[in-house]
Amino acid sequence: MAVPQLAGVAGASGAGLPQVPGMSNFVKVSGESDPRKVAGKLAHTCRDNPAPAMLTIGTKCINQAVKAICIARGYLAEQQIELTFQTAFREGGTPDRPSVALYLSKHPNSRWLPLQGAVELAVSGTSQPSVVAHALASRCRDDSAVCLVGIGMDAVTNAVMAIGQTRLYLEQDGRDIRAWPEFVKVQKAGGELNAIKFHIHVDRLR
Repeated sequence: MAVPQLAGVAGASGAGLPQVPGMSNFVKVSGESDPRKVAGKLAHTCRDNPAPAMLTIGTKCINQAVKAICIARGYLAEQQIELTFQTAFREGGTPDRPSVALYLSKHPNSRWLPLQGAVELAVSGTSQPSVVAHALASRCRDDSAVCLVGIGMDAVTNAVMAIGQTRLYLEQDGRDIRAWPEFVKVQKAGGELNAIKFHIHVDRLR
């Protein structure tokens, strides 16, 4: 199955992300990147400049990038700057090794709080992103508060991919979504596990 291509701007599809040489504001993330160091770079950039795009290839890279966003949100809390992202698929990706850009947006003088009564959609390492995306798009069309929760890098990657596919599904509805992730603890199998929760915000384009 081909990986869909999505432009980084709301309401556009098929263009993909510009090649790296043409980008002036981006952060490359590898599987060996230290999320804290990446988060520090993100926070430093976002305090005085537009938020960058994060370029990732593969599950481990995507996981490190999402962790970095979670940490950067904490670094920016004192300045009351919120950080959200939108998934965009890049050319050359495959289902086994997705090539993804996370377009960050900063929201000054704003700290977003979890929506009351949000439905949690659990995403596992074996979840099909397209299936999750259909469920997520349905909730967004109904104006329901919703979030995704993933445990482990495969689940986190599937959640990120599902967010990108949901953007495609919602284009014809004149809607787009962005997410802000945070570290959470979940109870599972009699113990407490680390997880990442993706809070979903719906933008109406028309």
